[in-house]
Amino acid sequence: MSANKSTPKSLSLILVLIGALWTLYSVQFLNQGFFWDLGIYEKAVGVFNAGGNPYELNGYLSFVYHPLVLRFMALFGNYLGIALMGGYLVSLIFFISSLGSNRSWWTYSFLAFAYCGIGTISIGSGNVTVFFHLVLLGLLLRNIRDEESFGINSSKLTGIFILTVVIFSLVKPYMLAYLLIPLVSTWNTARQKSIWFFTLMAAGLLALTLLLSSLYFGAEFQSFLSAVQGQTIGKRDMGYGLVMYFYEYYLSAGSLIYRAFVLHFAILSALILMILYLGKRSGLLNTPRFALLLYFLLTILNPRLKVYDLFPAMVALFIFASPLKQMLASKWLFVIAYALSLSQLVGTPLFANTGILSDPLNVYYLTMGLVLVTLVPSLIKKPEYSPKN
Repeated sequence: MSANKSTPKSLSLILVLIGALWTLYSVQFLNQGFFWDLGIYEKAVGVFNAGGNPYELNGYLSFVYHPLVLRFMALFGNYLGIALMGGYLVSLIFFISSLGSNRSWWTYSFLAFAYCGIGTISIGSGNVTVFFHLVLLGLLLRNIRDEESFGINSSKLTGIFILTVVIFSLVKPYMLAYLLIPLVSTWNTARQKSIWFFTLMAAGLLALTLLLSSLYFGAEFQSFLSAVQGQTIGKRDMGYGLVMYFYEYYLSAGSLIYRAFVLHFAILSALILMILYLGKRSGLLNTPRFALLLYFLLTILNPRLKVYDLFPAMVALFIFASPLKQMLASKWLFVIAYALSLSQLVGTPLFANTGILSDPLNVYYLTMGLVLVTLVPSLIKKPEYSPKN
């Protein structure tokens, strides 16, 4: 075997070893228990069914879901936990089955899961968001598999994706951004008219539902907004969005805090537009695989990027990058990007307690930035994909 052929396997081995190390290390993140967010849902439903206000819970974590979602959860009563765990299991099985026999997808999903322990924390939290993401990613992966295996670009799967996004957006409104995926993927194609009409109708119906229900619930909706503001702004539970690089600076300026969000959306919108332009030039724009890159970009567009959003975003980014026939330098850059996570191994000789790598926010964006850099050659020209990937 030549050195050229053995090098990619060696790099893959390095990545898997780092991932295995993180998987073992991340078990300690569950020392305080499992499904802590699920406990908040159950507590809120208990308070609501007893006639109290679930938006005024004591503790660091608040219940921050629309009154419509609260009433749906309340239907399950004391069986809410069982119902949600059943749904979580179904979503995991659906995502895993979507990986099929593709070893590359399995490997890079594992790497995303293991990275800094974000997969362990996400699944362990019991937050519904990560399981929503896994369902949506599963649909995108099935669409890729159908197109690349059978040459079928399924309108049925696209329709299911649109409806699923709309339903999930009732719980997590920022997921509405994922409706841009079918709009972009069908741009200048024979399916554009029908898919765009269906997408815009679905988005309009969702907006009308949220608007009318918000007016109907009145004071309760105001309590919901207060809970959201208290959890995010009041308790500074903002997660790892790009906005955090500007948030503290503008927070001291009081009314100018909006500028942090303006910068966040301006920078990421410019990045998305640039990648859309490159995708169009390279011929990638209308391919099912490009939807994964767009999914990643739309996920990090959320200013309140929590770890259960970051993990699925990494899955989408890594799987998109995995089959590209890249130069050896790009493959090494991916390894370096992933290895940066080792700086977060607290209590080990690798831990960076000072400097730029001491902040996980910096590590996350350095990793994502470097992986995006490895994609530049493929976005400039039409990429070639490795076989059976």
